[in-house]
Amino acid sequence: MLGALVSLGLYAVLAGFTPLKREFVSGMGLFGLPFFMGAATVCLSPPARQARWGYRILAPWVSVLIVFLGLVIVAVETLICLVMLAPVLFPAASLGGVLAGWLLTRWRQRAAQRATLASVLVLPILLGPLEPMVVPTQVEHITVSDRIVIAAAPGAVWATLVQVPDIRDSELQPSFSHAIGLPRPRAALMTGQGVGAVRDLYWEDNVRFREHVTAWEPGRLLAYDVDVSPARDTLKKLDPHVVIGDRYFDVLRGRYDLRALPDGSTELSLSTTYRISTRVNGYGKFWADRTLHDFHGVVLDLLRDRVQAGPVTAARG
Repeated sequence: MLGALVSLGLYAVLAGFTPLKREFVSGMGLFGLPFFMGAATVCLSPPARQARWGYRILAPWVSVLIVFLGLVIVAVETLICLVMLAPVLFPAASLGGVLAGWLLTRWRQRAAQRATLASVLVLPILLGPLEPMVVPTQVEHITVSDRIVIAAAPGAVWATLVQVPDIRDSELQPSFSHAIGLPRPRAALMTGQGVGAVRDLYWEDNVRFREHVTAWEPGRLLAYDVDVSPARDTLKKLDPHVVIGDRYFDVLRGRYDLRALPDGSTELSLSTTYRISTRVNGYGKFWADRTLHDFHGVVLDLLRDRVQAGPVTAARG
């Protein structure tokens, strides 16, 4: 428990009272912080426990869970954050615990043990502000695409995707992203026709996006730029560190492509282009790609089911 309290203190110092507060989507924020939390847990444990490999590996997990579940409860972090960080948090914490335990058992003198503990407490505070000087921010534009075959002509598919009213939960396939708390779509409503038309997307929790049509070819192509500004404040509740439209991450544009197949069916593809601008783009892209693939699948399944259900059911929504 003492290790968890010290870990919480480290989080507060790094996330709230140092330059890292403005750079939390970073190597130190993702890897360094849990590493030092794990090391602190083992450093503050009885010597008999420090010598056990199982304790060094698993005890840091308890501290990480206590800290982050506590932060979820008080709404500093969200369940979405915890799920997405878990693949990094726990291994990094274990690595910190193993290294600290090895050093403490190797240097049994009290002075050396105090030095190890002092390093665990001070190093993250010193190293955090240095990261921006060493690791540059990388800006990347990534396009994610998914497709589905619908047993209907392109005209029928087009009519359904342009206006998607009154989406019910029963129409949405179970998905990982929604299971961890991302809002579900409720409607997509088009105002006007042709280039310059506006399509408003409504999600749960009062989340709303706006799509500005940039290409309009009925039965072939619908392309648009994405305006996330109407949803920015609401999305801060989902993840306080990375908000769509901020300097770290933004959804830029999307498109639906329809292709008639020889058997009379239609191949419908949905593509989304996003920007990611962090020092840990590899990890960010891992989750962004999977979340978008997941969301694309939900949307494409919904459109297929509505089109194939026929015009009466589709219109009723």
